[in-house]
Amino acid sequence: MPGFDYSKWDNLELSDDEDHHPGAQFIEANTLRRIKREAHENKEKERLDKIESLEKQIRKNERKIKTLSEEDAAANEAEIATLTSANETFQSEVDTERRQKKFNAEEAVRDAWSHSLVGAACKPDAGPEKLDYETFAKKYGDQLDGLAVKDFGSGYEEMGDYFRDNSHLLTEHAMGYMLLKCLYMEMEGNTLGMRRGARAGYALKSIVDFAEASKRSMKDAAPAFFIRMNDVEVAKEYEKMYEDYVDKLQNRAVEKKKEEAVAAAEEATRTLQIKGEDTALEDVPREERLGPGGLDPVEVFESLPEAMQEAFESGSIDKLREYVNGLPMEDAKRHMKRMVDSGLWVPAPGEDPGLALR
Repeated sequence: MPGFDYSKWDNLELSDDEDHHPGAQFIEANTLRRIKREAHENKEKERLDKIESLEKQIRKNERKIKTLSEEDAAANEAEIATLTSANETFQSEVDTERRQKKFNAEEAVRDAWSHSLVGAACKPDAGPEKLDYETFAKKYGDQLDGLAVKDFGSGYEEMGDYFRDNSHLLTEHAMGYMLLKCLYMEMEGNTLGMRRGARAGYALKSIVDFAEASKRSMKDAAPAFFIRMNDVEVAKEYEKMYEDYVDKLQNRAVEKKKEEAVAAAEEATRTLQIKGEDTALEDVPREERLGPGGLDPVEVFESLPEAMQEAFESGSIDKLREYVNGLPMEDAKRHMKRMVDSGLWVPAPGEDPGLALR
């Protein structure tokens, strides 16, 4: 069993055990606790104000770096390097300030008995990273669909701000969702949309890799990742890897369309025979066997050219495609449209029924 993490107690401020406040012996106990609590809150406000100021400076420098890079990266190399180094220093100070947060007794110890919970309410809410994929997709799917079409421009500052404000999306589930979203957009022929969605999807993948390498959570790794993207050379190399990611997506989309076409053909072939006691499709009442377009698969199949029937019954997509591609366009579209309407052929997502196999 892993040991309990006692690190939060390293910076604990005690307000009752030992009082060194001037004149403490003359101050009523509750008043003294209030004074110490207010002093702690004031210190905490100063710490948070300092963090906010440093983060504002980091964002200001990031905007300046972006402008200098777009104007002339080579000519402004020295200034870019200075600003990048300054940002690393500022980020280090931010990390130090966050680590040095002190907890008073009220913050470190929580009364678990001040109210009653019954049944399902006893179960604490799970963070996004604790949800299973299906639950995560159901809860955040609409937001991820919006992310897939969001245009972040040519830089990464806006994307960094987005993930800072929506840190619940910094999970491997979000990465997987975006990958599938982009894959299906490419399969539907929406390459522009796929490339836009892949920007965010590949950033999520990169943050996952960066977090694993640095042994940090994605939320902790994301700010450092986006700061690194302000380095011109890093961004240039990142763009190459992004293009490779897009190429792999496109290749996978082609393969998946073929796989779905084969599966559809096999399923369509199986519709010619009802499972069970070898009941022929012809023996099924006509109204029960009509396809999605209202056509009878038996009648449509019998109306196909004999060579097309043989290719279809063989279950070979290549043979069927070879025959269809040898037909005049008008005939090919008519046959394929009737096959789809009768349920003999199931088109891939976004595929024109009349142009299937062309």
